[in-house]
Amino acid sequence: MTEPALQQEQHDHIFVSWSQLRAHDECKQKAYLYRQRRRSPGQDIRMFFPGTVVDRIMREWLDNEAREPGMHLRVSEVMDREETTARESGDGIVRWKNQSDRREVHDTCVELLARLEPILTKLVLPHEFEPAKRFRVPLTVPGPHDQPVTVTLNGEMDLLVRENGADWCVYDLKATRNEDYWRKTIMQLVFYDLAVRAGFGSYSKRLALIQPLCKQPIVVIEASDDLRRQLVQRIIAMVHDRVREDFSPKPDEAGCSWCDVRHACLKFKPVNGRMSLLA
Repeated sequence: MTEPALQQEQHDHIFVSWSQLRAHDECKQKAYLYRQRRRSPGQDIRMFFPGTVVDRIMREWLDNEAREPGMHLRVSEVMDREETTARESGDGIVRWKNQSDRREVHDTCVELLARLEPILTKLVLPHEFEPAKRFRVPLTVPGPHDQPVTVTLNGEMDLLVRENGADWCVYDLKATRNEDYWRKTIMQLVFYDLAVRAGFGSYSKRLALIQPLCKQPIVVIEASDDLRRQLVQRIIAMVHDRVREDFSPKPDEAGCSWCDVRHACLKFKPVNGRMSLLA
């Protein structure tokens, strides 16, 4: 079977999300195939499942004005619901590692939410807030020939808070026990900071990770001007590739064997019924 040719993309309106930017930096072909919704419906989402469960419970608890104590009591219910939803929607399948894995994930989520509730009560509830804050804000960057190109930053923040009616705070919930994991998430929060600036006219007062399972449950991230410039340069590089229709696969094979769009990648083609790298 011959792989279909790349579809031409529309460049009059380019959307840039954090996940798209990260995928593009890894492999332009992968980012393109994500935009074309070519992910395999059978992909394993076990790694991300605990984070999904606690995020859903936090959002629903904050959205409910009653906010009855005991967020952790909903873990079994939400695990069942999210596992079924992911499978039926084609978002993926939770492939449990062994017979005890599901129980261990359940217990981890319960522990995290029991620690999270008092954090939210102190840090968020006294202020204006919006969980699962969706955003679409314009950003103008130089195009390939220095002509201005306006793109749309889009995505979703776990939690946007406004203190004193004016000071914006962005919080991102992480279901990790890794005390150093925050170092890998700095640029994600800087991306949100850029979106706050584009949407509200000022940068965030505070960017922070909420990681209840760690010794330091709240890690504040400093978004320096240098980090913001680095992020904008990455966005510009992505926009240039999109305008030029450069969707080329990365030259090396690192990670290709477990890529969830490998089946559609131009780097591979069927040879006698088997997948083989293109020369």
